[in-house]
Amino acid sequence: MKEEKIPTHVGIIMDGNGRWATMRGLKRSAGHKAGFNTLKTLATHILNSGVKVLSIFAFSTENFSRSKEEVDYLMDLFVTGVKTLKKEFSKYNIKVIFSGRSKPLPDKVLKEMKKVEAYTENNTNGIFNICLNYGGKAEIVDTAKKIAKLVKEGKLNIEDI
Repeated sequence: MKEEKIPTHVGIIMDGNGRWATMRGLKRSAGHKAGFNTLKTLATHILNSGVKVLSIFAFSTENFSRSKEEVDYLMDLFVTGVKTLKKEFSKYNIKVIFSGRSKPLPDKVLKEMKKVEAYTENNTNGIFNICLNYGGKAEIVDTAKKIAKLVKEGKLNIEDI
């Protein structure tokens, strides 16, 4: 019998929930809610199957260009969803962490992020990493600025890049 290989880290890009709802004649918010419900079930299953880290790419910097109504709904869904995940994941000993930028996330989101991280910080059965307010373009710009600053300060030789 062949031994099963379980990956250490799995990443999921949450994409298409709004389109899914639109294709069915529903509001985009119904798709986001359905996506969250599916994610909750899927994440618990993945982390209880031996995967050590599950990263969910949930909201990119580019998503802030959506309508104010949709962004506000997503931020509210995040706050209420994280409260649910906090209890659910603690039951399964799963630690929740966040990756991404804090600005311009609303204070209510940042507050809930801190609460869930503190509540689950000692859990050891796996890590659920929620990537929120991340973006490839932003990461490249940030890195270029850091490199330029180090070169300007004489801490990095341009030839070493």
